[in-house]
Amino acid sequence: MRSRGASPSGEAYQPRADPPPPQPDLAERLREAVAAFRRFLLECRDERGVVEILAAALGCRREVPTPAGAADLVCGDTVVEVEFEKRPYEGVCQAAFYKVLGGFPRAALVHVRLYRDEKFVNELKALVDYLGLKGKDIRCFVLFVEQGEIVEV
Repeated sequence: MRSRGASPSGEAYQPRADPPPPQPDLAERLREAVAAFRRFLLECRDERGVVEILAAALGCRREVPTPAGAADLVCGDTVVEVEFEKRPYEGVCQAAFYKVLGGFPRAALVHVRLYRDEKFVNELKALVDYLGLKGKDIRCFVLFVEQGEIVEV
């Protein structure tokens, strides 16, 4: 008599490990969030409001305790640091810190700016390139609310 859970050949049953359905890329999810919540983002006056809107729009958890401190957002296996109307260098080390000490395979930094600023993009890009963040699975985005634009540097 065959034991329960065994296959006809007598081998133990192994559930098929189907990969989870692919998640939309974070950049695409950010684009959708800006399109859907642009008016609300334009009314934000502080980072907390931006984090709450992005958490709801992206389906992420917010203010998540990690060994490295409370992360703004956790979206799947990605920890996300959000900065609102800050300097380009702000948040870079936090994103790296959460990734390394928090044990996340990926991290992202999302700078939210109300209006397009090319100098800001260039400064952040120079920093990202210098630190080699792309090669370390740390993505950096600038979200320009007024224009509804997402730039990955």
